[in-house]
Amino acid sequence: MNQAADPNRILIRGALVVTLDAEDRILQSGDILIENGIVAAVGEMDSGVAANCDRVIDGKDRLVMPGLVNAHTHSPLSVVHGAYDLLNHRASMWLFQAYTANRTPREVYVSTMLNCIEMLLSGTTATLDHFPEQAFGPEDVEAAVSAYRDSGMRAQVALRIFDGEYTDILPPGGSLPEKLRADVERLNPYAPRSVAELRELCTDSVERWHGDSGRIGIGPAPSNPMRCSDELLELCVGFVDRYGVGVHCHLLETEVQTRIAQELYGTTTVKHLDDLGLLTSNLSCAHTIWIDDDDIELMADRGASVVHNPESNLLSACGLAPIPTMLARGVNVALGSDGSCSSGDQAIHRAMKLATAIHRNGEPDRSRWVSTRQALTMATAGGAAAMFAKGKFGALQAGQAADMVLYDLTRPWWTPVNDPIHQFVQSETGAGVDTVIVAGKVLVEGGRITAFDADSLLEEARALVPAMKDRNRDLFEVVERVGEAVI
Repeated sequence: MNQAADPNRILIRGALVVTLDAEDRILQSGDILIENGIVAAVGEMDSGVAANCDRVIDGKDRLVMPGLVNAHTHSPLSVVHGAYDLLNHRASMWLFQAYTANRTPREVYVSTMLNCIEMLLSGTTATLDHFPEQAFGPEDVEAAVSAYRDSGMRAQVALRIFDGEYTDILPPGGSLPEKLRADVERLNPYAPRSVAELRELCTDSVERWHGDSGRIGIGPAPSNPMRCSDELLELCVGFVDRYGVGVHCHLLETEVQTRIAQELYGTTTVKHLDDLGLLTSNLSCAHTIWIDDDDIELMADRGASVVHNPESNLLSACGLAPIPTMLARGVNVALGSDGSCSSGDQAIHRAMKLATAIHRNGEPDRSRWVSTRQALTMATAGGAAAMFAKGKFGALQAGQAADMVLYDLTRPWWTPVNDPIHQFVQSETGAGVDTVIVAGKVLVEGGRITAFDADSLLEEARALVPAMKDRNRDLFEVVERVGEAVI
């Protein structure tokens, strides 16, 4: 892999700068000084500063924004763009397993890098990867960590664990036909693992790779609380206490999950997590659709984050998360793309725009509409908090990480520039990305990745799905039959 440019001091001069800092400053012609991967100063600087810099970037006709944060993705699904349509949540959960099971570590690396390529080229600099989709070992975690190290991105690798059954994706009656059930048990990609095995795997991963490169975090990530025993959830609490890591999970994505959890716990999932000591600022929860007002209040009180995934929620018809109520109650809300098979892309620009649009229809009180500024906060500072790094990135202000993106203002959708925040959320798609900087390293220049050889990785990724279809031929046949049974 080629190494990203790493000068100690970079100066960006004369750009339109949206800081998202404590004063919410927008500078029409501002300078940004980067020193050793950190924002040193933002504002108008003396001409002599440039002489002491290793590199000066001309900001003319450029908008500088904090890098976007994708706070919920699944990198193993990067090769499953547009693989199916018209499937509900149950059917899709079975089908995409066939695309991801039984991979080699190299294939894990390539699929992770493919996700990174798409995110970098659309302005995302940090991500929380709910990884992977099925049984995995230390070599798979190492492959994902190596990919994020080589990509230059900031990442939280959330280790998806469970020791219970995926009862929420069985047919409405609760069981599969006998012959099909036997085939599923023989090839089951969702086979539970023991708490002891998962404890060893998570301990090894956290101790070996948490903090790698100063950009990569590791933590346990229950697939969904209802698929985990209380012993496993309490294990996650222990990791928070022992290592200070964060915990990520799917939460209340579908109505059936709410019903099953009520039967299991005799209370709501959110209250049960609180009883176990897991509902803290060290917890971020993807989806969180089927939740009531009392639980929203509890999440706000405990400081837990919600990751809104508007694209995948709409496409799978799972429901509409009560985001306006969450924002009004003070819940930290971030944005995620979900896996590419669920949303079709990794562009947080699309998620931002949808987040402003989908909560307005049928709401006569415009004060409850999600504003472009709120959506932008979800995609930046809100995402940082959901990655357990509140205040460390997400704004262009002195002391924060130098994670930022320069957009080309000569593009048609920026002509003319009216309000940069409204225009950024409503008009920019990521196509205007010109330069991407993470931790002070330039990863993308002129709209092309310069930190590593993206072309060779794309070529390698093209062969991944044909190989998986051949290798997992029996599993594809079984999950397609399951899909017919659960629709």
